[in-house]
Amino acid sequence: LIGTWQLSYPAGMRIENGEATPLMATGVLTIVAKADSLIGELATNPSPEIPSRPPARLVARATTGGEAIFVSQSAATLSMNGDQRKATVVSTWRLGAVSDSLVGTVERKLEGFEMGNQEPRPVKGVRAKG
Repeated sequence: LIGTWQLSYPAGMRIENGEATPLMATGVLTIVAKADSLIGELATNPSPEIPSRPPARLVARATTGGEAIFVSQSAATLSMNGDQRKATVVSTWRLGAVSDSLVGTVERKLEGFEMGNQEPRPVKGVRAKG
């Protein structure tokens, strides 16, 4: 998993009239090893669908193969009927690499707002050349 990856992944959720629609994004995930951990930084590419956001920090215990389970926290702004409120999003990324392909899922929990929770959704990527 160590290296730089070009990813395609669900970056959030739009809920309108009770209907949830995933917002897909692309970005660059860079993973490094530090002591007994894997540290990732995910920079989301700009998109009209997704507001600009700072890079996300993903942390996992180093594994000796198979998948690694990363956890990250981020801030979300909920807009409901014209009212806005802040919430914390906890994302659990299950990622594995086979050669130059990355596969896995991301599951999101929106603290204090169960309707915004996102079941595991596919994440795909390829190792960046360079």
